[in-house]
Amino acid sequence: MLQFNVEQLGSTILTLQDEGFCGVTYVETLSDIGKLRRPRILSFSNGEITYAGLSLPSPHELSRKLGDHFNLQIMDAALQLADKKVKNQASIRQYLELYTRLELFSWQDVETFVRKQIVLILEEILPHRGTVKLDDSAVIDLAYGENAHGFTWQQIETDIHQRKRVWSSLSPAIASINVIPYRIKEAQQKINDSWVQQHLHQWVNGQRTLGDIASEIGRDPLELAHSYVHYMQMGWLTFQPPQNTHSAPIAHRDLAPEKILSQNLPTILSVDDSPVVQTMIKRIIGNDYNLLLASNAMDALNVLNREDIDLLLLDVTMPDIDGLELCRTIRNINKFRDLPVIMLTAKDGMFNKIKGQMAGSTHYLTKPIDRQKLKAVLDKYIPNTVMS
Repeated sequence: MLQFNVEQLGSTILTLQDEGFCGVTYVETLSDIGKLRRPRILSFSNGEITYAGLSLPSPHELSRKLGDHFNLQIMDAALQLADKKVKNQASIRQYLELYTRLELFSWQDVETFVRKQIVLILEEILPHRGTVKLDDSAVIDLAYGENAHGFTWQQIETDIHQRKRVWSSLSPAIASINVIPYRIKEAQQKINDSWVQQHLHQWVNGQRTLGDIASEIGRDPLELAHSYVHYMQMGWLTFQPPQNTHSAPIAHRDLAPEKILSQNLPTILSVDDSPVVQTMIKRIIGNDYNLLLASNAMDALNVLNREDIDLLLLDVTMPDIDGLELCRTIRNINKFRDLPVIMLTAKDGMFNKIKGQMAGSTHYLTKPIDRQKLKAVLDKYIPNTVMS
């Protein structure tokens, strides 16, 4: 059984991806009030995620989910036909292959549906700490397209970050999926929509987070959040952030280094809002440098003012103030005009490189991070360092 801290589940998934894990993981997390939550299940094929949910689906269960999602009135008939045609009635893959041949939907349609479900499950559990139990004997044969692929962590993380930007647009009313909505009882009688009145009475009791409610009623929490913002504006409910400090976002944590800085090693500040990327950088250079971490531009500026930094690793794409703007800002400060700034980005194009150079970057690397390229660049700009 593997343990993970707040916002660190992605690192575990990345490790499973690197190892090409095939099987099922049972992810158990603690809620913000310390209550053990119902386990979520992630299935893997060759290290790629193929499904996420509260349980493993049978071919019939997934068929009905897809039929409901795509509003297919002939789904029951198609399912009966599939029961007669497929050789292995335990194989989800064979059922889906038949449906795509019947042109009920395409592989891309199925991918989009399942990928969204995986994103919603991970968005819900990533802010918590918990455990992962591996079971390589429980293999589900669900995969997509002719090459039977799944989804990499990098693909899922990209979707989650895009949704984070939308969540941030709802702040300060709703800061995250973990806020707890409360009904304003005095306003209950003023609600003229019977559905809203019943929904608030049934689900908003001060015990469930927004994510909990969305999960139980099968709605996208972002869509529900937009509705709740309207209800708040109408004076029907209010919000309270989680009280448990164990779930504090990484961006708000103390950025003091985890170990006493060695005077014999150069100090590098890595600025990236992805915990997975930060973990990878730790693995590559953590033993060769004093490595400090920041997840946003404001925290990075605080560290720069507090510590003597020899080199800055800077992600281009971050919420609020991006890497390009931060680079331009520090170049206007005399103390940092000669500081080596290595920009990291998932975008590989000449236009982005030019923008980085105009902002004042010293060098440019693309993600995913290549171990040897990163070490070579650091050795170039921080010479006389013994590399492992």
